[in-house]
Amino acid sequence: MTNRELYDDYNPLDIERYGKNLIGLTFRDVLEANIQEEIILEERTNYYNNPRAKGGLGNLIEEFHFGYKPNNSPEPDFPNAGVELKVAPYEEKKKGGYKSGERLVLCMVPNDEPLTDNLLQAKLFNKIKAILLVLYLRKKGDKRTNFIIDYVKLFSIISDACKNDFPIIENDYKKIVNKIQAGEAHTISEGDTLYLGACTKGADAKKSLQPQYYNANIPAKRRAYCFKQSYVTHIINEYILNNVSTYDSIIKDDLEILDKTFEEVVLEQVSKFIGMDVNTLSELFKLKNPKGGLAKNFYSQIALRMLGVQSSNAEEFDKANIAIKSIRIQANNKNKESMSFPALNFKKFVNEQWEESEVYNFFSETKFLFMVFKEEKGQYVFKGGEFWNMPLYELDTIGKKEWLSVQRKIKNGVHFEIKDNRVLNDLPKSTETQIFHLRPHAAKSIYRIDGKIYGNGDINKDADELPNGDKMTKQCFWLNRKYILEIVKNMFEL
Repeated sequence: MTNRELYDDYNPLDIERYGKNLIGLTFRDVLEANIQEEIILEERTNYYNNPRAKGGLGNLIEEFHFGYKPNNSPEPDFPNAGVELKVAPYEEKKKGGYKSGERLVLCMVPNDEPLTDNLLQAKLFNKIKAILLVLYLRKKGDKRTNFIIDYVKLFSIISDACKNDFPIIENDYKKIVNKIQAGEAHTISEGDTLYLGACTKGADAKKSLQPQYYNANIPAKRRAYCFKQSYVTHIINEYILNNVSTYDSIIKDDLEILDKTFEEVVLEQVSKFIGMDVNTLSELFKLKNPKGGLAKNFYSQIALRMLGVQSSNAEEFDKANIAIKSIRIQANNKNKESMSFPALNFKKFVNEQWEESEVYNFFSETKFLFMVFKEEKGQYVFKGGEFWNMPLYELDTIGKKEWLSVQRKIKNGVHFEIKDNRVLNDLPKSTETQIFHLRPHAAKSIYRIDGKIYGNGDINKDADELPNGDKMTKQCFWLNRKYILEIVKNMFEL
């Protein structure tokens, strides 16, 4: 009897039943159950242990468990049942809990045919309406075929459990298609959308440049529809692991987003507080700390309170990877500070390729909610909120140039100068860049240069090792103040 005869491929529930036989097995176990010849078994094991193996572990499950050859058909993997198979990793987070190991790639975005902006009529819909998720725990250092399959479960984006998600996904799809139809496929970024994205495909996205169907004059990178990593993390925790979200939802009633986008709902809600100063808002939402000052992270908390959220984040923001950033504009129309982002690991940073780097991924995938406060008569007054993500053309040109400049400097050696008990360096400054620059991420400075310690920080906690063995205060990229100010000026009358 063949594997295909062990389940009813017309019945989604029977496909799931047969899939659950994988639970507790490693990928090597699956190969051993289906390959008797030792030489072939070792060949296939070595092949699937290679992270660059085409199709990877998903193809292994398709061929050796479900008994069908992997293909690139626009139809679901089980066409008779309308079920798509997805094999995906999840990982343990450092501070506990679990997250998705990566985005969930769904299917290629067509670049040689007209597209409909109605998701229900699109080929993509057949790939997402019913998904059999096979999840394995990915552990650093383990061989891929030794990963253990922990969960197998049907997931439907059109189920009642996703009734608030589906309208957002529909709108995401429409945003992507509208850009393509306008001949602007080359400007698409994952940060444009919330749950459904359009990611580049291939290790070298430049090699994937193809003519656009709607604009033959400008080539665009080949892209695939995907569920964003942050949204897949939500799916795993809420629907697979049954961990109840601790975050409040902004959307209290699914009727709210029937005729509005999620962004419109958010901006309409926060607009009710325009004109209120910080003291009024802190009293209104009881955000003063016990010592009488403003509560920690006041400005991000105030945004959430405006949206009716009492938790430390909003469920939708968590699912969509939306970061709240407060911007304070002084009375002289200058913003008070630059904007910092996660700390770098120098040794990892110098070996990164631009399109696979943490900085590129962060700015191409993250959407921000800018909450703007303007100083008036000694008080900061709320002027409004606006969503923003870095335009791809800026990230891929100016951003790339400045990133490479920093990478070369750290790779070739940072020059230090000791002056009046201070350590100066020759990293590019904000005055020498347009978008971002590198600055300390730690509260206290600490260095180890040629074996000698400088500064008052903790060398193990506040410093990171450079490629030459010296240690330097942890650094991170900061968006330049002038860059932020120009963005804000284009959004608001200040």
